[in-house]
Amino acid sequence: MEHNILENLFGSVPRARILRLFIRNPEERFHFEALVSRSQIRPKPARLELRKLIRFGLVLAGMERIQGRKKSKGKASWRKIPIYQANKEFVAFRELQDLVGRASVAPRNKLLRQLNAVGRIKLAVLSGIFINNGDHSRIDLLIVGDNLNRRKFSAFLSHTESELGKSIQHTIMDTEEFQYRMDMYDRFLRDILEYPHEKLINKLNL
Repeated sequence: MEHNILENLFGSVPRARILRLFIRNPEERFHFEALVSRSQIRPKPARLELRKLIRFGLVLAGMERIQGRKKSKGKASWRKIPIYQANKEFVAFRELQDLVGRASVAPRNKLLRQLNAVGRIKLAVLSGIFINNGDHSRIDLLIVGDNLNRRKFSAFLSHTESELGKSIQHTIMDTEEFQYRMDMYDRFLRDILEYPHEKLINKLNL
């Protein structure tokens, strides 16, 4: 059985996912609905873990004023909703960033199973967030294949993003386009393949 280091360390899937989302997106301010959607955690456990992180001082809570529906006379109405953001002044914030980065590497055998279910993938290149090189990579995932199931790929993407706590920058190409761009010495592809990366699937013998 595959285990996630953070889930084992912090005792639960909801806690690990909520924590990872804040740590990996320190500049982002989240509404509660966004936290639930991006972590794929049910509202009740998500709210419970959020309260704990706020009490602990790792997450800051505030209010944001947003525009609601217009009133009958045409004037805009306003309401306040809670927002949440990582506390970058937390005493061990840098250490947690390092821990989350090192512990959030997706298991390769799990990724391989999920991608194989998407369709006939001929090349899957991991870089960026998958190899802890997010600040120096143009992309996190390159997929080359034909007749891929886009619905299954979208589901795979959402699930993996919830586990990693970060949006995955990705590109999908069919085999013909990929070969053409390689023959043309496409700079985008060359940057991916010449810099640190990992080929999870390589049926093109690159």
